[in-house]
Parts: sequence; structure tokens; C-alpha cells
Amino acid sequence: MTDPDKALKEDIFDILKNDGKSISALSRDLEERGINIHRLILTGYLRALTDYNYLQEREVPPAKVYIPVKGKEKDIYEMVGEFARKLENGPDADLLILYSLNRLFRRPVFFEELRKAGVRDMPSAKQVGIEERQEAKKFIQRAGLKIADINLAYRNDDPSMAPRYEDLLSMVLCYTMSFSRLVRDTKQTKLDFSSPGP
Repeated sequence: MTDPDKALKEDIFDILKNDGKSISALSRDLEERGINIHRLILTGYLRALTDYNYLQEREVPPAKVYIPVKGKEKDIYEMVGEFARKLENGPDADLLILYSLNRLFRRPVFFEELRKAGVRDMPSAKQVGIEERQEAKKFIQRAGLKIADINLAYRNDDPSMAPRYEDLLSMVLCYTMSFSRLVRDTKQTKLDFSSPGP
């Protein structure tokens, strides 16, 4: 089942991209995509997106133009993939992605999902058995996602990944909640007391 509001929002962001459009132009573009929405409802929806800081409203007489503030929202796969690669490199990043998605979803993760997070080749990770894979597939299908029958599912239970997972969660929260200005930079430079004085 899909969320119609989310679909409308994605269509609006796809149309606006970084250019911005007036309500009239946006309404025409939505109609071309088969989305017929009354202009008053569209105006209210755009104002709500502006209030929630997704869009910026600019006066360009005689119209108002709406411009995306952040652009298209990233999904959980894109965020986990991006932040894992900021914390780790190569196969270690792939393993962190798998570990993080396992922990977040509380189930095995299919390779198709890992590809959405930027994993190209699955490094040494535990493949789950047929029964566990089928159970995870049924769950995912009930959630509205499609997974091919041949798709393998993986699990990473390595406890040494836990600290990096916590770092990744912190980065995801900071990004989604936009509170980076409140975070103190904790990187410290190590003072070298062994060098002699002047």
C-alpha cells in the first residue's frame, strides 16, 4: 500500500527540481502526469510544505514561486549507504550497511535492498537459509515491496560493528532532524607532551 500524500510530494519535488514554479505551472505539470488536484487544495498543500521547511516561497509578481529547500528526500537505504561510506571504506562500508539495515529492520536484508544503499558486491557475509529468507520475503511483500525469488538475503551479527552503527544512527538523526548546529564537534587533537620545551 502506498501513501498518496508521499507520492504527491515526490511528484511535486520531481517537477520543481531546483528551478521552482508557480502554482499554475505546477498544476499544469501535475495534470500532465495524470494528477488532477484543485488549485485551492494545491495552494494549501504547498503552504504546508513551506511551513514544514520543505519548500521556499518567493514573490515573483504577479505570482508566488515555490522552490525546494533540500531537494528530493533520501530514503533510508540512501541515507544508510551515504553515511556508512563516510565512516568506512570499501567492503567495511558494505558490511556496516548490512549490519545497520539488519538492526533497523530486525530481519535479514535482501541484496536488492543492499543495492539501493549502494552495495555492488556482497562481501563475506552470512547468507540466511531458505526458510528465514522466505519468512523475510513474505514480510516485505506485506509491506508493499517486491523482491525477486532469486534474491539472496544476508545477516551481519558482528558485535564489533555496534559502535559504528551508533555513529551512523547519530548521523542519520542529525540529517533528518536538521540539528547539526546543536552538535558539538568532539574530535580532539592529541597533545604531544614528549617533545622538549624551548
